[in-house]
Amino acid sequence: MANSRSGDSMLSRIVRILSAFDPEHPALTVDSLADRAELPASTAYRIVGEMIDHDLLHRDPDGRIRVGVGMWELANRASDTMTMGRIARPHMLAVNARIREHVQLAIMRESDVLFLERVSSPQAGPNIAHVGGRLPTHASASGIILLAQQPPHVREAYLRGPLARMTQHTITDPEAVRRLLESALRDGFAKLPGHMVASSTSFAVPVTGPSGEVVAALGSVVDSGTALPDHRIREVLTAGASAIRRALREARDGNAG
Repeated sequence: MANSRSGDSMLSRIVRILSAFDPEHPALTVDSLADRAELPASTAYRIVGEMIDHDLLHRDPDGRIRVGVGMWELANRASDTMTMGRIARPHMLAVNARIREHVQLAIMRESDVLFLERVSSPQAGPNIAHVGGRLPTHASASGIILLAQQPPHVREAYLRGPLARMTQHTITDPEAVRRLLESALRDGFAKLPGHMVASSTSFAVPVTGPSGEVVAALGSVVDSGTALPDHRIREVLTAGASAIRRALREARDGNAG
């Protein structure tokens, strides 16, 4: 039986319950939820019951628990990031139509990359990024683009690590990652071969907001054996990022009017 952390609040317990779900665990028994959330079973049963009553969680016919539709409604009602994903999606579809690979939109949250939206083609290769999922910043081209935009003290704090090795190709030496960040900041483009999945290469460019600040990264994950040249992927991603920037500006101006 899991033991509750001493002094934790009800809110922190709810957050831990919600955080127990991920792409590999979309449905869990209450006992599994209790273990993953580090809560006593009796506490988990009580909180889960209340969350089900408010539609924040849902119970399947087999008794397993999933995130409820109420969570989706709340997120879509208030989140600027969800709005950005909706605005970007048509332009991501246009990028996907041109390169026929995974196309994804990401932002930085804490020390991770959070993926807001993804469009994929049936023939696209392996990609472990999921909408709503997080990946280590240094092992993703989108992460390198986003971390490069952070103030120096934020970059250096991240580089103090630890820097997880996802594959044999993942760069974990802080000085080497620092050079990647400098290149991404200078060129507005990042390419990481085999860093997250050995057989895939990730690419990314920055997406700027209406005021010129970098608000996201537009990336693509391709099979490393693809016939598409790097400059072609960069060209299409850059055009897509520009289209998203214009759409964000139009949405801002429309709301202002």
